[in-house]
Amino acid sequence: MNILAVDAGNSRIKWGLYADGAWREQSWTPTAQPQLETQWSHLPEPAQVIVSNVAGTAAEDAVQAACRKWRLQPRIIRAQQAQCGVSNGYAEPEQLGPDRWAAMIAARHLCPNHDLQVVQAGTAVTIDSVDAGGHFRGGLILPGLNLMLLALSRNTAGLEQQAGKFAPFPNNTADAMFSGAANAIAGAVEHSYRQLTASPLCLLSGGDADILLPLLSIPAQRVDNLVLEGLLRIALAT
Repeated sequence: MNILAVDAGNSRIKWGLYADGAWREQSWTPTAQPQLETQWSHLPEPAQVIVSNVAGTAAEDAVQAACRKWRLQPRIIRAQQAQCGVSNGYAEPEQLGPDRWAAMIAARHLCPNHDLQVVQAGTAVTIDSVDAGGHFRGGLILPGLNLMLLALSRNTAGLEQQAGKFAPFPNNTADAMFSGAANAIAGAVEHSYRQLTASPLCLLSGGDADILLPLLSIPAQRVDNLVLEGLLRIALAT
């Protein structure tokens, strides 16, 4: 069975085609100017198109337009009270972002019966906790690296956004801004980790994962495309 999973995020729409027990193709397109119809022109007709969308109606419209040639209505997921071995501890479960929900389902599938911290480092950073029984306790949302740098450049006189790199002791403004933002995110991840009574494994995904991973002193590993993996689990379960 062919399954087309789509993760529509603030900066990128990532997608993957799963068939015969493996991902056969994965790619992405900018959310602001999606090229899904072109990218999907050669794909075989999927049995199901399953979507996590946090990018609004324009992204959803782009996915629907690309599915018309197959006469398929994409399945847009929402967070549930419980699904695929994960129970939702949000005060209003349906208000939890579908990307966070799918990522936690993927993490639970990859590391069953383990306390987990699930971090997605993209345009925004989310830091979520799932206990060994699969219960989502809660989590944090904070600006991602580029958003922090953009806020500094827009709201502080004399701090233009420039290409910087991480340094333990930066000796120029660009590196100082970049390193400060990266350390702030890493600090939030580690502080959240230390609030937990257990010692979870931290799974790190997203575009800035490679920047953050070397800064963490907690047990952490990078896992690519957690949202796509979670969407796959949801599709296969129903």
